[in-house]
Amino acid sequence: MIQKKQSIENEFIKYNKLKLELLKTVQCIDCCQDKREEEIYQNISLEYSKELRNLKEFIEKEYQISLCNCCKF
Repeated sequence: MIQKKQSIENEFIKYNKLKLELLKTVQCIDCCQDKREEEIYQNISLEYSKELRNLKEFIEKEYQISLCNCCKF
């Protein structure tokens, strides 16, 4: 039981780090001066979003829990 608790905690740490990286990347889009640079950050953000969604689905399935659905990724 303790090991499972540590595992889920580790997954939430990964999830929150990934979400933070996504937010940082999205903020960079607002600062872009060049259209090409903006597209690069948009693509990076899209990939972070996909990974965040995949990790969310994994956590829900693996630990039989439901995470907040207020933000769709």
